[in-house]
Amino acid sequence: MPACTAARSLEIHGLPGRAGGLLDRIMAATDNDMSSVPYGGARGRNLRRVKLARSSLDIQRDVLFAIFLRELKSRFSGYVLGNVWLILEPLMMMVLFITLFGLRGRGEFGFVEPPVFILAAFLPFKMLWGSTMKQNMTSRGAALSVLNFRQARLFDIFLARTLVEGGVAVIVGIVLMIGLAWLGVNPLPRDPLSMLGYAAILWVFAASAGILFCVVSSFSREIEKLINLINLPLLFLSAVFFPMTAVPEPARTWMAYNPLVHPLELIREAWFPLYQSPVASLSYFAWWTVGAMTLALASYRLQWRRMLAS
Repeated sequence: MPACTAARSLEIHGLPGRAGGLLDRIMAATDNDMSSVPYGGARGRNLRRVKLARSSLDIQRDVLFAIFLRELKSRFSGYVLGNVWLILEPLMMMVLFITLFGLRGRGEFGFVEPPVFILAAFLPFKMLWGSTMKQNMTSRGAALSVLNFRQARLFDIFLARTLVEGGVAVIVGIVLMIGLAWLGVNPLPRDPLSMLGYAAILWVFAASAGILFCVVSSFSREIEKLINLINLPLLFLSAVFFPMTAVPEPARTWMAYNPLVHPLELIREAWFPLYQSPVASLSYFAWWTVGAMTLALASYRLQWRRMLAS
């Protein structure tokens, strides 16, 4: 049997009881670029030994997949209330918003139902920005056990956590939209492709900021606490609970310097047919995203050894 055919015949059957076991198996399979594996008939008869050629891309894919499953298990196993909280938190914010503003809120923000307004702004801010940034910022603590394998890198943990948070945000958004539709509220965006594009840029910006903050916090642990404290006032400074059309000058101009205002306003424009933001700028936020990504990748490249040693 040719080596390429043998490479395609390799399969990992089943999932072990612990994510660490799956990580061990995949890492063992990728331990060498040229490894020897058995194949043959049932019950091990007529086994042969062949050389399995694996490219760097194959190894990277398996490592990332293993860490991704590990992050999923550590995030959702054993914490039932924490999983339910993913849905309850935005629901509670919707109820609070309706209670505080009521009919007055619907009159002031007449272009949209209050629950959909919260869904369109709070969910991207909380999950795409807050959770993704925080998970990447705290990745050094989760790297100790994974980095015992020589194929794994800290950057693999960044990628896996970013993918997990993005997937969780999509699932929570779909569940909430189905719930709103069941209650008779139309949650569908006017331009879903543009809305998803703006959300994806916010997601990349959050991942880049998290990597950058992880590098900075390696110099001082207090940086993480400071960033967590700043995240709370950002709820109001980023216009999560109100549209920028309701902000008078000159506060509107000053708030527009906050890069997080722009993706939220762009998402509202793509979601609500009658809403036109007075400050939203895709180019402004795109430059912030490119700058954050450049700084994050450059600082990680220069400081990754120090990050693991600290």
